[in-house]
Parts: sequence; C-alpha cells; structure tokens
Amino acid sequence: GGSFLMNRWARGRARLRDYVNQIKLERGCEMCGYNEKVENLQWHHVIPETKYKAIAEIVSEDRSMKKVDAEIEKCICVCKACHGKLEM
Repeated sequence: GGSFLMNRWARGRARLRDYVNQIKLERGCEMCGYNEKVENLQWHHVIPETKYKAIAEIVSEDRSMKKVDAEIEKCICVCKACHGKLEM
C-alpha cells in the first residue's frame, strides 16, 4: 500500500509526541532528577480536578499544541518510580 506516505494527521501526531517527549527529557523527573529514557517519564496532574485529559490522549485526539501546553502547565514530570510513590 501507500503507507510510506505518512498522512498529515499521523505526522502532526508524531510531531506533537516528539515535542512532548523533548519537554519530558528537558525537565526530567522533578522529584529525583532522572532523565535518561523518555518512556520512564510520565506526567502527573498536581491537582487532579483540573485535568482535561491525559497528555497522550490530547496528542492522539486533539492534536493541538496549545492544548498540550495548557495541560503540561498543570503537571509535573516524574519517573515511573516516583509516580508510584505519589499515587500511593
């Protein structure tokens, strides 16, 4: 098939995901400082009531950098280990 030509929709999503991953690595875990692998870094909503939706959902559903930025404002970046401690 013609899948080699990535459609604009998927490209926009991939670009937004890269953007979000870049921010994760730049921030690193705001509790312990870990910043090696982006897949081990997660967003944690500081005040759950303000959550619009998960960042990953905004990337795949809304594909809006403005919405992503607004949501990141409400979050801290934490590694999986620290995230687990926060949710205990």
